[in-house]
Amino acid sequence: MPDKLSELLKDDSFIRFLKGNASEEEKEQWSSWMQEDTENAHLVEKARKLCDAGVQTVPEPNSKLELNRLMNRIDSEHRYSSSQRKKKRLKRLVWATLASAAGILLLIGFLARHSLLQQNDGTKSSRAASINYRVMETVSGEKTTVQYSDGSRIVLNANSQMRLPEKTLAVDTMRVWLEGEALFSITRKPDNESRTFIVHTPDGDVSVLGTKFAVNTTEQQSRVVLKEGRVRVHVQDSVKMKDLQYNMEPNQMALFSSGLDEIKVQQVNPEVYTSWASDSLVLDNTPLSDLIKRIEFTYDVDVVVADKALLEKKLTGRFKNLDLSFILEGIAKTLDVNIEKRKQTVYIEEKNDSAITES
Repeated sequence: MPDKLSELLKDDSFIRFLKGNASEEEKEQWSSWMQEDTENAHLVEKARKLCDAGVQTVPEPNSKLELNRLMNRIDSEHRYSSSQRKKKRLKRLVWATLASAAGILLLIGFLARHSLLQQNDGTKSSRAASINYRVMETVSGEKTTVQYSDGSRIVLNANSQMRLPEKTLAVDTMRVWLEGEALFSITRKPDNESRTFIVHTPDGDVSVLGTKFAVNTTEQQSRVVLKEGRVRVHVQDSVKMKDLQYNMEPNQMALFSSGLDEIKVQQVNPEVYTSWASDSLVLDNTPLSDLIKRIEFTYDVDVVVADKALLEKKLTGRFKNLDLSFILEGIAKTLDVNIEKRKQTVYIEEKNDSAITES
């Protein structure tokens, strides 16, 4: 308990919240934080007493020591023979650590708001409700759908993981944590204009009022493609003093990373990035290199291309069957190349006398 209190008192945002000087965004963050564990109300009470008493000085955190601890933990718990799988698991562990920290940070604000509501004259109804979260994971070639009672729908793509509420509740903000790829169709309720849906990624946050969009976090950065509605991308880094925001419009793609100093935006055909959720695959002047990335991600295979010039070749059309062998056959016919699949490796090369095989 003292360790947790000590960590909270190191957070300038938390101190501002206790003193009533927090920004609207910080108030929302801390207010949402108090929805998972009522035990944290005692921490808030203790922290507020300490602040009122003028006790705010805590030891300076040793960031190098904490980083070493984290890296040692990653190294000891996540060793894999495949370098590609190691990279995926390392990123997932970092995401899980951040998501857990974010989950902890969700609780205090709610209990603070709850205590204030209990002090009113009884005419205001408390919107306090405990949110139960669950973690969904998909494997190679699998996708799964979550349908909420308000009409909101989430499709989680293959090789992905998401922490999400079990059901929608009468709260102003719903949050999910994503590692991988998902398509979101979020219903905007007319009687709750202030309701916000937030997707947390390892690189930043995506805030939504009601829309259809896809998020992908698999390529050392996060990607958002907006099909309809409104989306705001927010990248914040207190270490680098970075605070970036961009309000997206339909048919735009935003690329962002915690390591970059800008949000890159371009016009795209959203079907190219969302069609997978409807069991089809749309290509619109798409480079073979981009299609290969999707194949490797979805089917957990490695693709080896003998002639690198093939990577720049463009494809346009629609695959109505997402079976891997069907897609490979379509690529072979379109580009007039040979494709051979051996276990979990796909080889693409200029055409010769060999045929497409799969073993």
